[in-house]
Amino acid sequence: RSPVVERYETLARRIPDTVEAHWALAEWCRERRLMEQRREQLELLVELDPDHKEARRILGHVRHNGRWMTRDDWMRERGFVRHNGRWVTQQELDLLQKSDAERAAETEWFPKVRLWLTWASGRNAQRQLEGMTSLREITDADAVPALVNFLGDNDDNSVRLLCVEVLGRMSGPKPVAALVHHALFDDDDQVRMQARRGVSSDQYETALNYYVPALKNDSNAVVRRAARAIGDIGDINTVPYLIEALITEHKWKVQVPANNAVTFGTTSTGQLGMAGSNALSGYLPPDVALLARTGQLPYGAIVVPPMGTPQTQTVTIKGDVKNDEVLEALQTITGQNFGFNKTRWQQWW
Repeated sequence: RSPVVERYETLARRIPDTVEAHWALAEWCRERRLMEQRREQLELLVELDPDHKEARRILGHVRHNGRWMTRDDWMRERGFVRHNGRWVTQQELDLLQKSDAERAAETEWFPKVRLWLTWASGRNAQRQLEGMTSLREITDADAVPALVNFLGDNDDNSVRLLCVEVLGRMSGPKPVAALVHHALFDDDDQVRMQARRGVSSDQYETALNYYVPALKNDSNAVVRRAARAIGDIGDINTVPYLIEALITEHKWKVQVPANNAVTFGTTSTGQLGMAGSNALSGYLPPDVALLARTGQLPYGAIVVPPMGTPQTQTVTIKGDVKNDEVLEALQTITGQNFGFNKTRWQQWW
């Protein structure tokens, strides 16, 4: 080893195990371009002071959901995967890994599916039967892109239901992304249910790549649907992500009476709604609301709304929501129940 590295080894053995000493030696290494040794000292430093921001910054760590992690771990937690030196989504990776032969095989299905759907939606009874039969008999996973393109986005619920039924009979990872998408985002309850059931046990691992990131979706409905599906799968490795999703923050746009102060709060069920005495002023004239609050209307009052359309305004509210489906999934997977207490869950985990 070079003399400067030998000097570092001597210093590293002799310094006291304190934040100040490790920081000083890390700076000594920086001045002498000993990057590997500098990193070693900074890692020892953050063991003593986990919230040392400058050391974390130099190490390339980021703070996410209240804990420090490497940038690679942060990207993985957000659902990204590394491919050829860069981070891509799982969907992008699926596209990048397709071979030319695979793309050609998928392309061949587009005219067939288009034709059969045209027959199935036409007026000729014989053609309808032929079209529906041909679509239902598809088992080749190379047909997934064509099915998603022509059936998956169709406005007709029955057509989308047919799509997820066909996808649900296919094996392998190809149909999973489309099935999960319908299970999470489709407007029709029956389609969502069929799509969730269409994922078989040998496809669970692939499905979790899509369900777990959905626990952070802006839509609370999507979070709850993802939790329900994860609970059905029952993978113990999803527990940390479910704990984080026990209580999530969301935004809503609501219509409220214009020019009135309306207070929003959390109800006993954990949902958001108009709350407090100010809620009265959203519906009653100010003078009547004042009389009601001061007890001067013991027998109530009849308020005749003004003629014409009442003026309203759109406001954005945000708040925390307790997700019952997430708690149910945790109970199913772990056999434990700490309610919505994230700290207790994390300590147990």
